[in-house]
Amino acid sequence: MRIGQTSFISFVSKGLSSAAGFIATILFARLLGAEILGKYYLLLSIVAWLSLLGSIGIGSAITKRVSEGTDTGEYKLAGGLTIAVIGGIIIVGLLLFQEIITSNFEVDRIGFVIILLAVGLLGSYVDAMLNGAHMVHVAAVLKVARRIARTVLQVGGVLLSFGLTALVMGYALGGLVLVVAGLYVLGGPYHLPQKEHFERLVDYAKYAWMGRLEGKTFQQADVIILGLFVPSSLVGVYGITWNIANFLIIFSTSISGALFPELSKLSADDRDQQIASLIEDALSYTGLVTIPGLVGGLLLSDRILRIYGDEFVQGAGVLGLLILSVLFYGYQKQFTNALGGIDQPKAAFKVNGVLIASNMALNAVLVYSIGMTGAALASATSSLLSLISGYYILCRHIDFSVPVAEISRQIGATVAMGALVTVLSGALAQANEPLPNEIATTALLILGAATYFAVLVSISSQFRTVVLDNVPQVALLR
Repeated sequence: MRIGQTSFISFVSKGLSSAAGFIATILFARLLGAEILGKYYLLLSIVAWLSLLGSIGIGSAITKRVSEGTDTGEYKLAGGLTIAVIGGIIIVGLLLFQEIITSNFEVDRIGFVIILLAVGLLGSYVDAMLNGAHMVHVAAVLKVARRIARTVLQVGGVLLSFGLTALVMGYALGGLVLVVAGLYVLGGPYHLPQKEHFERLVDYAKYAWMGRLEGKTFQQADVIILGLFVPSSLVGVYGITWNIANFLIIFSTSISGALFPELSKLSADDRDQQIASLIEDALSYTGLVTIPGLVGGLLLSDRILRIYGDEFVQGAGVLGLLILSVLFYGYQKQFTNALGGIDQPKAAFKVNGVLIASNMALNAVLVYSIGMTGAALASATSSLLSLISGYYILCRHIDFSVPVAEISRQIGATVAMGALVTVLSGALAQANEPLPNEIATTALLILGAATYFAVLVSISSQFRTVVLDNVPQVALLR
């Protein structure tokens, strides 16, 4: 399957998954309120950090070594055993120090953390094997199934008044969908590894773990730090704004996920020219959704957040900053993804280190001083700094060009979209909002998106070609 089609399938799958999550989150926000959601998001952040510690880059190493196509059975089993041992040690530590965790982070039950951690480690292990086996599209579809299962279980539990317990157990049980189905799709072989297989995994993981840490820092550090300084209700509001911003990055992550195994394969064959071409293609479309999303988020932030409830509108001021941060981060991830694919984990380590150090330092200072706005500003600044460093470091290894012309066309289409949305939103306000907010906001988003893509198709022959080549239904129109 071509990279474009794999990216498209992954994007559609993630889009469906996120849509299901959006609907469920709106329901949770209205039924449970910001305080319960704040506790839930804080719990997920704690588990995310522990899951990172549980794999310490082994997941990325599994993907890399399996994608190389030799001794796949040995690497799969070696990676699984390593993650299992580390995970067991963490669980013992949680049981020994549970009082510290429950008192500092408002965690009601340490059992919630252990259950989510176990399912999370299993899921990351299976996902790493699927990506390494060039089954990125399969992993994407299974993630949709996982999200739908989680949503159904969580909604059912919330409607039965189980509150936070419903959110946690639904999340955990739904996560088993990817684990069971993924193991079935992968099948064998699993061979007993030798010492050299563990060593090669560790050699890659000792730098790759920084990439995982960077991702968790970008998405979770601010939530953890907010949990120390602000009430759970504000953490809930911030978590909702992060969910909205993260929706816009799914296309760029789909591209990087599909690209990594191919870059790895080309790197093994020393095909630098093809690698540069793939990087340029990835950069051409990394901002395809995020660039218009930034303008739409700025123009419609109040309307979007009011859908979740009036108490969430206070997050409107940070939504634009968070979308800007994911825009920078999307481009940065293409650089670090390329560095990892060409077997330069040490170089990627440096880029990730810039984001982690700046994000943690800025969050510690800005969250304490200006709360939610400080957290969003820290994310935007740190992602920009790491984007700049990633560009210069990748240039040392691969000779590539930034596709300025194609990105400029996306900006031009975004300007047209923004003008239309501004006029329509102003007209609705002048008419005293004749439509319910949910209907008006949905209509504005649909019309804005339609305008953006219509203009982009008309001004970009490259985009037209990509669409015709990679969307099967559209290809029939040729």
